[in-house]
Parts: sequence; C-alpha cells; structure tokens
Amino acid sequence: MKFSVLIVNYASWPFTLRCIESLHATGYGNFETVVIDNDSVEPPELPPSVRLIRNKENVGFARAHNKGIAASTGDLVVLINPDTLVERDFFERLDEFFEDDTRIGIAGPRILDSDGELQLSARREINVLSGLLGRTSLLTRLFPKSSLVKSQFPVVTEGSNPTPVDWVSGACMVIRRDTLRDVGPLDARFFMYFEDADLCHRARGAGWLVYYLPDVEIIHQTGASSRSRPKSIWRLHKSAFLYHRKHGDHGPFGLYSAMVLAGLTLRALTKLGMSLFAR
Repeated sequence: MKFSVLIVNYASWPFTLRCIESLHATGYGNFETVVIDNDSVEPPELPPSVRLIRNKENVGFARAHNKGIAASTGDLVVLINPDTLVERDFFERLDEFFEDDTRIGIAGPRILDSDGELQLSARREINVLSGLLGRTSLLTRLFPKSSLVKSQFPVVTEGSNPTPVDWVSGACMVIRRDTLRDVGPLDARFFMYFEDADLCHRARGAGWLVYYLPDVEIIHQTGASSRSRPKSIWRLHKSAFLYHRKHGDHGPFGLYSAMVLAGLTLRALTKLGMSLFAR
C-alpha cells in the first residue's frame, strides 16, 4: 500500500464524510482510509473500503492517530483533519515528491481556508517571537507582510517550489513510515496541538528533511470539529509549555521556563477572557 490516510473524528461526521468523498474523488487507487473515532455518537454508514477504529472516549488527537498508524500499512502516512478537502492530483503529486528524495521524512501542503485565504501552515522553529506572532495572533493579522511575520512563516513569501521548513501543520501532514519507525509516533502527552511541531523537531534531529509543498493544495475549515473553544485555548497553551519543556532552553535555575510559563498563562487568560466576552 502506498498511502494510509488517517482521519481522527470528533463531533465532525458531516465533515469526515466529505473528506472521505474528496479522497475517493481523486481516482487514485493505491491508498487506504482509516477513521479513528473519538466521539460517543453512533457513526454513520461508511464506504466499505474505510476502516473504522472506535475509542470509548476522547483520547486526544495524538493518541488516536497513533492507533491509526499502528493499524495501517502504507509507505506514506497522511494525517488529515476531517474538515479538509483534497484536490484531484493530491496523491500523484505527493507520490512524485517523496520518490524524488528518500531523505524527505515529512511534508505538508499549501492550505487554504473555505474563503480561499492562505493559512500559515508551515513555520520556523518556535522562539521568543512565537507567542506574539502566532498563526492567528493580532500582530500577524495586522501586519501579514512584515519582515517579522515572514521570518516565522515561509508560506508568506512562498514560490512554486518545495521549501524546507522546521515544521508543518498536523491539519495535513504526510510522513514517511520509515521516519516513524526511526523517531517513533506522535507524543501522546500532547492531547492536541504541538504534536505536529514535536514530531517534526524529532525528525529533523534524526536527519530527516521537512518540506512545505506549495503546489499541493487542500481546503481546511479551521476549528470545525472543535466543540469547546475555552477548552481548546487551555489545551493549546498547555501543549505549548510541554513543547518548551521538551525542546526549549530552561535557563539557569529554570528561569526561562518560569518566564515562558508566566507568559503563556497570561496569554491563555487573555484569550479566554476575549472568548467569553465574545459570547
């Protein structure tokens, strides 16, 4: 099997079914689809070729995908969100790209939202600017073409050629199975968020290349499968600190970590307050 496409479903069956339909509409034959269901709702009828793995509870994004990775057989593993649609040449372009260079371990496509706006789905390694220049932060939205934003997000200055990056979004991430055998699956301590950055970090540390592919395109309706925004905000910032603890500089007596924790806590509380106010 060339490709294993893994979809984690949670409160998103209508989107999951549309994603599966778009995969089959490519006409490509050499792939399998595995849906890992984290929801308690009875699933709808799925196409006969789709394999379903059901969890008794929401075990999180990383742990669910790891179940799919273990149950699948493809040489290339595609982690893709349920609220996405692929283009007709999706598999052919990926197949060609990975065949060209066996050093490539992970790649991510160009991602557009449902309005056709470019999503900042590939970026440089997380640093002190990351908290201020997040993908959806105010500064990034106000000054999308600034040099600081460009330094963090290579997609802003993208051309038509594949670009080496530090990490790509787990909304659609293609991983060589040999890379997973080498560095291990997703770190299940990340319930959701930053498991993609962590995997890319470990892959690069082991000598694998990570690429952004502007000529491979998908549509992504961000957040369509999220039920609780406050809970998502909390999980995002918790995962960000876990990522720092795992890969960042802690500083003397853990001073840097304490500063990061304080900054993330303040940022999370601000975003929670804004979310509640918006309601």
